[in-house]
Amino acid sequence: MKSVDARYVTANIPAFLIRSLIATLQDLGLNPSRLTVGLGVTMEDLADPACRISFRQGREIVVRALAMAKGRALGLETGIREKITSVGLVGYAMLTAATVEDAVRIGLDLQKDTGSMLEFDTKDMADGLAYTAASRFHDPEIYAFLVEEAFASFMGIGRELAGEGFRPLRVDLAYPPPPHAADYRRIFGCEIRFGQLENAFVCERSFYRMPLPTADPFSHRQLLEFLAYSRQRSRVAVEIIEAVERVLRHKLSERNHITDVARELGMSERSLRRRLAESSVSFQELLDGIRKARALELLANPAMTVEQIAHAVGFTDPHNFRRAFRRWTGATPGAMRADVAKIWPK
Repeated sequence: MKSVDARYVTANIPAFLIRSLIATLQDLGLNPSRLTVGLGVTMEDLADPACRISFRQGREIVVRALAMAKGRALGLETGIREKITSVGLVGYAMLTAATVEDAVRIGLDLQKDTGSMLEFDTKDMADGLAYTAASRFHDPEIYAFLVEEAFASFMGIGRELAGEGFRPLRVDLAYPPPPHAADYRRIFGCEIRFGQLENAFVCERSFYRMPLPTADPFSHRQLLEFLAYSRQRSRVAVEIIEAVERVLRHKLSERNHITDVARELGMSERSLRRRLAESSVSFQELLDGIRKARALELLANPAMTVEQIAHAVGFTDPHNFRRAFRRWTGATPGAMRADVAKIWPK
């Protein structure tokens, strides 16, 4: 059996893009409430600034959104609505930088903190400097959406940094023209070339040299220092959280007590509690999160009874499982299963 790349299923992507996508669907008069059904993440989770999702979860949400908004240029619609501050503190750090070039460099250096599902870089071209976008994982179903969203957001960022008159020299796309190709010219106002070797958002070099009217050296330094501190703290927090979650996943059907998990990790219960407290999370929260995610996945399998799912996630009493599930999701297992069946009938 083919192994799954850990990067594909690790929840380390900030939910900025997904929140923008949900807002766009709402603007279009569509109800996004079922986008997350069965994915181990809820709409309430996504509203939390600390929420992180995996590429797999983000990918499924985008696929469902595209089906819901069929015929719309959803990637362009989402990206053009975004502001530089839509990516949180990284956006404010970019705004307070000295020049556009400094702002772009910060965006590149901290791209993992912006919630993007692509990989970005800069490239020197004969006619200008390009911001390039490449896939993290081969996925034709969402590839064009991700590029559209990214490049349309660049338009908004460019206008915020350089003024409403900002236009790229051209936009290159590494895929054929989509049905809504005419919308690209409307959004970007420049030459559009499909079927190229790479995705490139090409700008004049003079654009990168522009000073920013929002530059603020003191605030900029504060933001960068805070982001650096947060990233270091997050790395330490992620290590202990992932270690605990790994043990819980392996023994989810068993009775999991913090003492047993601490012993598995070679530390005392007191030390584990302290480490988790430093990461602003409790053992019970991690256990509930793992149980909830697994239960939501198993509910998509109609061959499994609720009682079987309860035992699979560590409950000896199905009644206690149903009560916990309602606390986690606001719905009963039966109601959640019915929702899944309506969206993806067998």
